Amino acid sequence: MKKKEKDVIASMFLPAAVVMIFTQMTGVVANIIDGVVTSRFLGEAAYSAVSLLAPMVNIILLFASFISIGGQIVCSNKVGTGNRDEANAVFSFSALFGIIIAALFVTLCIFSPGVLFRVCGVSVSKRPELYEHMLNYLHGYVIGIPAVILTQVLSPYLVMDNGKKIVSLSASVLCISDIVGDFLNVFFFSGGIFGMGAATSIAMWLQLCVIMIHFIKKGGYFRFSLKALTYNHFKDIVKNGSLSFIKRLATILRDIGTNRINLFIAVSTAAVAAKGMQSDLNMLMFCISVGIGRTLLTMSSMYYGALDKDGLKRCFFYAMKMCVCVTVTVGIIVFITAPILSNIYTNDSEVVELSVFSIRCMALGLPLDAISESYQDYLQGIQNRKMVNILCFSERLFIPVSMAFVLGMLFESKGIMASVAIGKALLILLMFIALCIKNKGIPKKLEDYMFLKEDFGGAKEDNYVAQIADMNDVVSESRRAAEFCKQHGVNKRQANLVSLFVEEMAGNIVVHGVPRKGSKVLVDYRLYADKDKISISLRDYCAAFDPEKYYELHKDDNSNKNIGIKAVMSLAKDIRYINTFNSNCLFINIVL
Repeated sequence: MKKKEKDVIASMFLPAAVVMIFTQMTGVVANIIDGVVTSRFLGEAAYSAVSLLAPMVNIILLFASFISIGGQIVCSNKVGTGNRDEANAVFSFSALFGIIIAALFVTLCIFSPGVLFRVCGVSVSKRPELYEHMLNYLHGYVIGIPAVILTQVLSPYLVMDNGKKIVSLSASVLCISDIVGDFLNVFFFSGGIFGMGAATSIAMWLQLCVIMIHFIKKGGYFRFSLKALTYNHFKDIVKNGSLSFIKRLATILRDIGTNRINLFIAVSTAAVAAKGMQSDLNMLMFCISVGIGRTLLTMSSMYYGALDKDGLKRCFFYAMKMCVCVTVTVGIIVFITAPILSNIYTNDSEVVELSVFSIRCMALGLPLDAISESYQDYLQGIQNRKMVNILCFSERLFIPVSMAFVLGMLFESKGIMASVAIGKALLILLMFIALCIKNKGIPKKLEDYMFLKEDFGGAKEDNYVAQIADMNDVVSESRRAAEFCKQHGVNKRQANLVSLFVEEMAGNIVVHGVPRKGSKVLVDYRLYADKDKISISLRDYCAAFDPEKYYELHKDDNSNKNIGIKAVMSLAKDIRYINTFNSNCLFINIVL
């Protein structure tokens, strides 16, 4: 395959990842502002109480992520084959499921808050000064729980449906409105810790309202409908979302474990506050891992569903390269600016000293954290549940809790803070050892890291992939299409028709395609022979163009116009088109 200046996968991946990262970060920035304002104006005890509620918030996000990622994987597989009706049914069921779960959580928070606090590791008898603050914050926060869950569930579908601008706008609305609400609460309403929770809830509802604009307006890919829902949709979402559920569950157990260890070992409220600051900034930096990982999960699911090994390999490599470059750069910046970041929260010398150390430990572990998270999301995208379960429990439970306990007993609070980086390094080492055992030696090729079956995507000789950038490419690839078909038993007439179709469709894209801003026209093209069938797929990063609709609109009796398109449309058993991640994806199966 010739190397081109621009890659379709990079054009699809980068904007989606940037939006995902930005969206995740704005929510976390709002939480950090909550923490800073709370610490500065309401006191360290109030801030420590809110930071201890992290496991409860994670429990809520546990179920939101379970529905969101389960639906995202199933929907991406449907999108990968152009099955719009099934993809829309999955979207509808995800939204309904989210509403039901939100109602259950609101009920639990209103009538049984003590149960949630005990899960967080806080007892009223041992920490009465923190318990009251936690209860007041929850009373304000509970209002926004439905908005939190539905935003988590709907946002990935919005990105798939080319709604990246609305996702970014909604995230900005959340961040700005939460910050404004916090300062209004402190300086005008004097609502205390309850007001902080209420300000966050209002901001979350505003974010959801912006997101809903996309699904209400006409022309969207996804539409909420109860007509097509079946039990199979529930089963598929649960099966694919169970990995995310386990991952989040391990995170919750980790936070509960480290909360208990920190409260047992910490000699002062300052140590608890410093650990809370580390957690805040770790969540902010983790947004990079989540954004890249979520994008990789969706796109790897799409290519996996299409059995496109070449596309999957390029997607995996691009994501990992982006992961390392971004997180190493950000980690260095955070390490250097740790004293400045600490002083944003407080001027207390004891808290600043501990928090600088904790932030730098987090910065050192950031690249390792990003690699681990993205790798797990990739494995989830290709439905390797066994490896994801092993990695997530190792990364999110066994290693961090055991490291926190051992290092905490040896070095007290600083040991718990250092365990963030040391635990990640140990995990990466164990992952590499596991890969060496699986490959019976040191991994040397990209495929050695991908855990794909040898027969995935068919034999190498049954696949032909290329990138088309100009008319010279169009002509040469058209000829190669005919040769490929003849080599796989296709008669001369059908081979020539496939060749003509490739020439006309790819030529139309190259000549008439309207590229996205900052990109050039480039077509990812694949031919695949499967027994009695030839499959053609074309992907480009141009303005939406559905060739089937175009053919219907321009249908005429002139036998000399659109010959290739007309012939293949008549031969094709199945034609599917979707515009996702701002790219045109066309799939055609021709029965021989």
